[in-house]
Amino acid sequence: MLISQLLISHLEGRKGINMPVTKQQIISDLIALGIEQGITVMMHSSLSALGPVEGGPEAVVDALLDVIGPDGTLLVPAFRDSVWEDRSDFTNSDCECTPVDGLCTSKQPGFQGVIPETVRQRPQSLRSCHPTHSWVGLGKSARRLLDSHHLSPTQCGTDNPFELMADNDCVLTLGVMVDRVTLWHYYEEKQMVPYMGHYWPDERHLNNVVPGLRMQYQFPGILQDVCKAAGILKTGSVGKSSSGLMSVGDFKRFMATIIADDPHCMVLRPPDRDSNDLAVDAFRKAEGMLQAWNKGPKEPKEVFYEFPKQVDPAGPDDVVREDCPAFAGYHQAEGKDISLCKANGRHPDFFGIGGVFSEHGLTTCNDCVWNTNFR
Repeated sequence: MLISQLLISHLEGRKGINMPVTKQQIISDLIALGIEQGITVMMHSSLSALGPVEGGPEAVVDALLDVIGPDGTLLVPAFRDSVWEDRSDFTNSDCECTPVDGLCTSKQPGFQGVIPETVRQRPQSLRSCHPTHSWVGLGKSARRLLDSHHLSPTQCGTDNPFELMADNDCVLTLGVMVDRVTLWHYYEEKQMVPYMGHYWPDERHLNNVVPGLRMQYQFPGILQDVCKAAGILKTGSVGKSSSGLMSVGDFKRFMATIIADDPHCMVLRPPDRDSNDLAVDAFRKAEGMLQAWNKGPKEPKEVFYEFPKQVDPAGPDDVVREDCPAFAGYHQAEGKDISLCKANGRHPDFFGIGGVFSEHGLTTCNDCVWNTNFR
């Protein structure tokens, strides 16, 4: 009898797992997470993480719009940015926006999943004008938030829609972790921190992984835990997913504080003279973020560069620290020896060569804190 009861219980549990998630459940879960009427929600999402949804992505979008109401606004990414694949997909090539209107007319899809694409395809949606990192909005404040993005010199810095959001607006990670939040780059690009990446001026695009392996991509769980420990991230279930919510005010203040405390806090470097274990640096920087936050909010003041710069192979006047544990040697390309670094991301102009160039990036020792710390 006991075995039969256990089997029945197990089967009933499995049945619950496979039950479709309803629009009403999503509404209830979003309200429980803390989303309120009338606010702007900037969302990164994964439909599959929610489990099977009755009504598919349309039901998810409808649920969000019902929760924020007629005075609310929903923003989702419609990013292109296919620099590692087909360069023809790098930008919105059919954009005809003008400074008078400030909005993008492109009908090309973004690469951010089915939920953002569902928003983009709605007749009432508006799209910001950025060649690689446009945002799509639905709702009362969509035009106000999107129509100055064409002025931004980079995708995430000054004049991007996030900058105009109110403190009580929020960033929603629906079925994903905080590593998916693009606006971690906001203060980095605003302050032009020393490790700024490779820049394409025509596309107004800054690749932030070229001059350093980033904490959110290498150790996403650590950054998720840091945000929870700092008290800026509330997590909860939406459908069958674990989702998160940050107020824009808390997120901005946290980013400002950790960048003011350590401009290199998001980029991992070798922790000492002999080790290239970047996990050690990740834990140290996580601890540093929390210590800085516990001292109270701070605003960064120093702007390190006037404008983003290119990341090029080291020349005769550049430092190359061959004694660094991340030094990956010299390798032939374009008829010359190119110095590579294990702690830097691959470079879009060289990774296609393959081999070691598809694994490591160019040395950037001039702007590296390891070079400063271990002379």
